Amino acid sequence: MNQISDISHINILTIPGIVAFSTCRGCVIDGDNYSGFNVCHYTGDEENHVEQCREQLCAMLGINRDNLIIPRQTHSLNIAVVDEIPFDTSRLENIDALVTTLPNVAIAVNTADCVPLVFVEEEAGIIAVAHSGWKGTVGCIASKTVAQMIACGADASRIKVAMGPCICGDCFEVGDEVVEQFVKNRFDAPQIILNGYCERSHIDLPQACRKSLLEAGVLDENIALPKECSRCNPQKFFSARRLGINSGRTLTIAVRKV
Repeated sequence: MNQISDISHINILTIPGIVAFSTCRGCVIDGDNYSGFNVCHYTGDEENHVEQCREQLCAMLGINRDNLIIPRQTHSLNIAVVDEIPFDTSRLENIDALVTTLPNVAIAVNTADCVPLVFVEEEAGIIAVAHSGWKGTVGCIASKTVAQMIACGADASRIKVAMGPCICGDCFEVGDEVVEQFVKNRFDAPQIILNGYCERSHIDLPQACRKSLLEAGVLDENIALPKECSRCNPQKFFSARRLGINSGRTLTIAVRKV
């Protein structure tokens, strides 16, 4: 039931009845920053291309278009609970995480170097997705998503979390002002801030997200870190640091199939 193969992708969680993956670009045309698979509707791609990709995705998942929920992300800490279908699209503006208990509803986030997270609590039948850039990370959107899942009936110790492709610590070079925000918010462990306040400071976003998840009660053995870097693989994944912000986005999606 959870074997999906029509669109190039990488599975990030293997749980019976759960489909959870991140898309790959597929066919890339040199010089076209939107070439390949892209369903992001707010970064400058042609509407027809986005629409065609969304139709292909829904066909692959075997769901109606109303059951595909994609927010307009703004690096906020806002979370929407998808509690009905059709879902009011105005509730998807300025949203960076989604939670649902509904079956056969695909919730997704777009990324191009930020960390995409998928959350699954099998026993309670609750899934979630979140987009965590550096602002969302220091704001603890990962732990806030866990808290929202708990409010919906989840048990933190049963939640499994997987992170999709994102920028790695070696690639994520930042200025001192960003490092200061991580220190201020207690993300100052050496495995998170690499090279301290040196000329070329780096941040390991996945490790920072892991810290948030552990503090929220998620078990370490239930956390899967990313296996690939988006910036290291721009032919495979969209990367804003490689292509600029006017480019496509990698989609990370979760759906509970019944």
